[in-house]
Amino acid sequence: MEHLKVKHIIVCGHYECGGVKAALHTSDMGQLNSWLQTLRDVRRLHREELEAIEDEHARFDRLVELNVREQCMNIIKIDHVQRA
Repeated sequence: MEHLKVKHIIVCGHYECGGVKAALHTSDMGQLNSWLQTLRDVRRLHREELEAIEDEHARFDRLVELNVREQCMNIIKIDHVQRA
């Protein structure tokens, strides 16, 4: 941030994300498990809210949105971002 003079960080997600869809299921995804763990953590943190959504597509969309929010929270914890 400091050396490259980064002024803005964009965190985005997208509906119909295959990674989010995979994270909704507990099946073993082999080498993808470590990549999916962050998404599965978001699912676990918001389990009550997600389980209250009856429509599977709406639940999927909500996990996409929650993941973007959680990743924004992760970015603001980075010391370089805080100093900027």
